[in-house]
Amino acid sequence: MVRRLPVIQSKDSDDALAESRPTWHWILIGAGFAITIWLPLAAVANWAAARLPLGPMPIIVSFALACFAAGILVGRFGGKSKAREAGLGGLVGAAVTWGVAALGGALTPWPLAVASLVVLAACAFILAWLGGRFGVRLRSRLDHTGA
Repeated sequence: MVRRLPVIQSKDSDDALAESRPTWHWILIGAGFAITIWLPLAAVANWAAARLPLGPMPIIVSFALACFAAGILVGRFGGKSKAREAGLGGLVGAAVTWGVAALGGALTPWPLAVASLVVLAACAFILAWLGGRFGVRLRSRLDHTGA
């Protein structure tokens, strides 16, 4: 006779917790994802920008990649959230990043500050939204396969 140990299952799984979380939480979580993913990428981009005469392009590309990755994470694990919340999370992340740069004095002429905010916000929203769509598709595909 084979003895088996009883399995203790929690009623509140991680998926149930994510499902019960309000969607505005996922906007803030997406902003946090975007910033924390971008920080190491920005260090590499700064190094590349110092070696190659590309101007601010490596920084912009690294932030775009971070927003896309954050959108994927929000779309995949966001419970009820969709691509809209992922895009708004990228937008909030862009606003926080821009605010830190402004407080640091990096945006001294006001036309530069406005132009950088517009580029950063548009880039962040669009790419986080696209990442969110990809993440939602990934979530639905994995839910259908039972993985």
